[in-house]
Amino acid sequence: MNSSSPAARPTAGFTLFELLVVLAIVGILVTAVTLSVGGDRRGDALARESQRFAALVRLAAEQAVLRSEEWAVQVEPDRYRFLRLDETLGREPEWIPIEDDALFRTRELEAGTRLELELEGREMTLVDAEDEAGIKPTLLLLSSGEVSPFVAGFEARDTDSRFRVTSNLLGELEWERVEE
Repeated sequence: MNSSSPAARPTAGFTLFELLVVLAIVGILVTAVTLSVGGDRRGDALARESQRFAALVRLAAEQAVLRSEEWAVQVEPDRYRFLRLDETLGREPEWIPIEDDALFRTRELEAGTRLELELEGREMTLVDAEDEAGIKPTLLLLSSGEVSPFVAGFEARDTDSRFRVTSNLLGELEWERVEE
């Protein structure tokens, strides 16, 4: 026999079928790892919502100073909205919701998400009584730059993640993940 004949030569490399099997196995492993590392999607959404709240309160406080207006936030367990004090001459001052601004519109929280607010003292009062429309400010954002000190807690029933937004009287806000 001649050693150079095609039948006697050992084959080098892999067949197409072997390569496809290896690629399929690698694809399955990558998919499994991606799904297991996917994380806590509900917790991620809760983190974004709490960060949005902090950013909007900070921005609203800046707007109050820039516009020389008194602003506020009305906070409820499942939503929050921004208010502006209407001090039209000849009328009693009243809080009106900011509805014509897409940024400061009413924010409904996702079902199962809860926003709990703790206020540190209520020494800041400015038209604090609830009016006929049920509008009562929870957090004051004054044109002087002062902000009602508060701690806002965000939690959801579908996740163990919790987040906290805190503010002092000077309007310095902090966002943090709450570790159990």
